[in-house]
Amino acid sequence: MDEEGSTAPRGSATERKAPESGPPPLPDEAAVLATSDGVVSFGPGVGGKKTVTVTDEDTGQSVDHPVPEDRTVVVVAGEPIRQGDQITEGPSIGESATPYKNEGGSIKRFFKRFFGWALILVALVGGWVLQHYGFAAIREMRQLERIPHVDAIAVVEGEVAMNGIASDEGEMVPGHYTEKRSYYLYWKKEEYVEDDDDGRWVTRASGRKYAKSFMMIDSTGEVSVSLESLITNGHHPELGLDYRRRSGDFRYSEYRLDPGDKVFVFAKAVATEGTPEDSQTPPYQIEFDDEGASFTPILSENSSEQAQRSEQGAEGVMATILSLAAFALASVFLCVLLRVHRLLVFLTLLSILNVVTLFTIGIKMLSSDLNDGRDRLARHAISATAAVEQQLSLEAGDFAWDGALADFQGQEDQWTRERLIGIRHDYTAAIERNNAILDRFPERYLAPLWGIQREASILEEGEPPPPDSEIRPSPVPEILTLLGGIIALAGAIWGGLTGFRRVKIKRYIENVPTSLSTGLVYGPAEVKGRVALYQGEGHTVTGPLSGAKCCHVRYKVTETRGSGDDRKTVTIEHWTDQVPFLCRDAEGYIRVVPEGAEVQARLAVRRTSGNRTYYEYHLMENEELYILGSAVVEPIEGETLEVADGNNDGFPFVISDRNEHETMLAISRGGLVRMGLGFIGIVMLVTLFFTSTGSYSPSDFLLAALTAPACLVLSTFILMFNDLVFLRNRVKRAHANIEVALKKRMDLIPNLESIAKTYLEHERQLHRDIASLRGILKEKDFSPEDIDTAIRADCAVTDRLLALRENHPDLKGNTLISDLMDRLVRVENEIALMREGYNDSVELYRTGAQRFPEVLLAKTFAFKDADLLRAELEVRQVPQVNMAT
Repeated sequence: MDEEGSTAPRGSATERKAPESGPPPLPDEAAVLATSDGVVSFGPGVGGKKTVTVTDEDTGQSVDHPVPEDRTVVVVAGEPIRQGDQITEGPSIGESATPYKNEGGSIKRFFKRFFGWALILVALVGGWVLQHYGFAAIREMRQLERIPHVDAIAVVEGEVAMNGIASDEGEMVPGHYTEKRSYYLYWKKEEYVEDDDDGRWVTRASGRKYAKSFMMIDSTGEVSVSLESLITNGHHPELGLDYRRRSGDFRYSEYRLDPGDKVFVFAKAVATEGTPEDSQTPPYQIEFDDEGASFTPILSENSSEQAQRSEQGAEGVMATILSLAAFALASVFLCVLLRVHRLLVFLTLLSILNVVTLFTIGIKMLSSDLNDGRDRLARHAISATAAVEQQLSLEAGDFAWDGALADFQGQEDQWTRERLIGIRHDYTAAIERNNAILDRFPERYLAPLWGIQREASILEEGEPPPPDSEIRPSPVPEILTLLGGIIALAGAIWGGLTGFRRVKIKRYIENVPTSLSTGLVYGPAEVKGRVALYQGEGHTVTGPLSGAKCCHVRYKVTETRGSGDDRKTVTIEHWTDQVPFLCRDAEGYIRVVPEGAEVQARLAVRRTSGNRTYYEYHLMENEELYILGSAVVEPIEGETLEVADGNNDGFPFVISDRNEHETMLAISRGGLVRMGLGFIGIVMLVTLFFTSTGSYSPSDFLLAALTAPACLVLSTFILMFNDLVFLRNRVKRAHANIEVALKKRMDLIPNLESIAKTYLEHERQLHRDIASLRGILKEKDFSPEDIDTAIRADCAVTDRLLALRENHPDLKGNTLISDLMDRLVRVENEIALMREGYNDSVELYRTGAQRFPEVLLAKTFAFKDADLLRAELEVRQVPQVNMAT
């Protein structure tokens, strides 16, 4: 409590006691600083007292730091330490207490860099593998896209895509848990295993049984499908659950291919021997050996060609997006290891990785896809022609497709007629699909470069194309597009906004000049120095683990719960406490009010006890700090500036126990991670947009790749534009603050006139100065010239009043005059401090607007120049009231 019975805030002007001169003495429990790099050890010290010895590894010289007998040093013997690191003395807190406020020795740094490079390599390789997997899935989808659906009656040798129903005749296998007979069976036995939070099913036994083949039937006929070929080539049918039974903690399941099930097949038709000439079944069997063919073996229950393409496309898209995430992660790790902090460098690196990879693989896939399509169509032409010649008993080379439709329609045998027309329709659809692909962008421009030309159509004049000649879109499932779009949009917005915010802070650190305590000006400020605590009770915070007196403490307690896969760590206590303090530099002290600041304090002490871990992060006496914030007028006495969370257009307030460069790197890392996430979100949105339409063209992925350089250009523009806007707004804010102070001065003029008439009626010059000041301050808006004029007029009035007060002792004891003089000087000091901040803002704005390429933006968007304030104004000491006079 103060004398009047009110509670003064901690560190306020009415209660705090700053050091009178020089650095304040270090109390016993404060940290001492290592004066060189070395290794911590312990010794008996002088007079038997314990000491901490820091030995320089290069020179062998040692520095002893004595420790009071009732203290325990919170360091570990043999722990590497660097010059300027804290050797913290605190109360006894156990053997497991570990210091963290040092960068570690050369071995630790080596392993950090080793694991960093290893992570980069893993991310790059993972991204490359995912990229290839994604393009492989898209390529498989496009292989299926080229092949039209074919009926059983029109099957010829080569790749086929068919739908049908499994026949109910043929060799079958019995069920494992049921008596149901089927062509293919997969069974498994699972056990429900309990754990701490939930349970899960674990497979205890499984197996497969299958017949060699089965007959697939459609509306035109039937064809044999070889299950043996599918299994021996390492594939299995895609089947739904047909039977499940639970008994106690076990459940029993069967997945079957039953007679009557609907089946989709993507495979290869192979000629068979021994088929009777009068048979109305094509002499082919469906097999799954993909050697020498262009297909991915598929045998799926209750599916279709369009559904399969949609599934393959979704896999390819997700793999591509994950690969981009891996490349972004590799870029972040690389920038961290190389200590690169510039966003443009990061985005350039990310753009190169993605554009080169996507472009190279995209072009490669495009070339392979077009060549594959040409070769497949050539094989189809040979197979279709041979099948027609065989069906019509023609010699090889005697058949031509021109005019063949009329001959096919004139066949007397219905089965023969339908087979020939079906073969022609299938071949026609294959030609039309291939030509449609060649007509896309950029295939129509690149195909001729690789010697690939359109195939001549065999449609006759006026004949409509077969129904299956058009490629139907196969978009990814709507739920994936919706959820993926929401996640991508959220990631793009959050990552972009928060990332730019961190990058802006980093750029402020780069652009705002460092001020000494004697040169601090109003507005955005950057200061460096060491912590000096105020004396007196209530002006420090005691670390709960270290026992050190601090200005900021963050304390956290975590507890490990569960075991195995369900092991997790929860926070059971977390609090922060802080008080105002002084930042001591080479020329004096700057008051800092940390309320609202982002405090970056490294881990100082950690203690483990049972399943709990205790953490203490603190800023203690004499610790070196870097501070970025707003210099505002100290509200109690108004004679000086202090660093606080000022109203400065969202200017950041950062207090860090690292140096300026390390603080900038730490903030930059956070910004790069967020910007990487935003970049992934944008690319994901673009990719999902293309795939939602069912288009999986390589050109879509190439356009998605161009998102990276587009983001680079846009980010460059936004950063430069925001810098100019910030500098311009800083000038406007400083100008507005001066206007507010001048208007405060205007409010004092009536009192000035009253006193002048009552006590100083004979001072005509004073009356003229006050009248002149009134006329000037009547302006609603002040230009820099008006402000200069007002400052000069204001100085004239204040100078005259102070001189008269000194020359007339009877005025010194007048309370009304003393109060007025106090208010006059405070407002004038406020203007003086703000004037320096305004001029500093104008200089930074001019410099930024004249740099290239910012000068182009400044001219394009009409950023106007700003004028400096020329009038000189110094801070005055507030007159002391002597009531005894």
